[in-house]
Amino acid sequence: MKGITDRLLQAARGSREALNEVESKYTEVAREIGSIKLVKRIDEELKNLRRIVESIGSIDLALLDIVLSYGEKISKMILVQALELSDIKAFELNAKDVIITNNNHGDALIDYIATSIALEKVYTVIRDSVYVPVIEGFIGATPEGVITTLGRGGSDYTATTIASLLKLNRVYLVTDVEGIMTTDPDLVPTAKLVKYMSYSEALEASMHGAKGINPKSFDPLEKVYGSNVLIGSWKMFGTTISKGIAEEFKGPKLVMKKDIAEYSYIAIIGEGTSKTVFIKDILNYVVNLGIEIRGIQSYIHRPSIVLYVDRENSYDTLKKLHRVLFEGEHI
Repeated sequence: MKGITDRLLQAARGSREALNEVESKYTEVAREIGSIKLVKRIDEELKNLRRIVESIGSIDLALLDIVLSYGEKISKMILVQALELSDIKAFELNAKDVIITNNNHGDALIDYIATSIALEKVYTVIRDSVYVPVIEGFIGATPEGVITTLGRGGSDYTATTIASLLKLNRVYLVTDVEGIMTTDPDLVPTAKLVKYMSYSEALEASMHGAKGINPKSFDPLEKVYGSNVLIGSWKMFGTTISKGIAEEFKGPKLVMKKDIAEYSYIAIIGEGTSKTVFIKDILNYVVNLGIEIRGIQSYIHRPSIVLYVDRENSYDTLKKLHRVLFEGEHI
């Protein structure tokens, strides 16, 4: 159901084509699964969604959250039925009853204390049950029961919150790739898998736009309990993110490019990259490569160094630095 959130957003803004596409996708999948009960349930949910969308006069953030919540809610119903057909007993938990948030619609923060209390009420039943609980990501509700959403990538935030509050040792975040890569493989085909990262490295990477990492996901892990985060596909979970990492795994992990106005920047991320000795080595590399630097940014408490370069040179700079840092090339 990739892309459903964007289509729901377009539907809320008046696109009937987007709404029709959402209805068509969900109806088709429900029929393929073959459960008459599921088809009827989804049909009823889609009718409710259409009524809400057609009643929207102007964009209201609270109303928009209700519209966007339908994607996860219906997907949950489908997943539970699919598990049942695979002989896995499953049942639905409702995120609005368990994930308690503030009232910042569109980018809500989870209230860990209230959510912990709500989780405790269901956890003893879940723990002793043979049934697998399935809950929506991305959705929560205020203490008054008003639906909220957690922002882009909010399902990861839901998962790490539940894992940390229940003090679970591992939480798996499933993507369509095998883990975090040393750079964007669409730009540099020789990008490699990053096997181990610390929370601070992953958070820094997310702030520079790394795919597959939501910055808010690390908040409950830092504040409540440090579960290990495994990122990858069902084929392989290639990246493990932990609160701290061994000395042998410290050093550069990613090199990323981002365009801003007339310049671009290259961010090198990893524990130790903000130390003077590493900055000196990087500057020596850059000089020997013949790259002109427009500016440098680094803070000792952050695991990164940022190099500002001309946009026309940024792609070439990214490739050269990747070869030096991750492919064993010597200058």
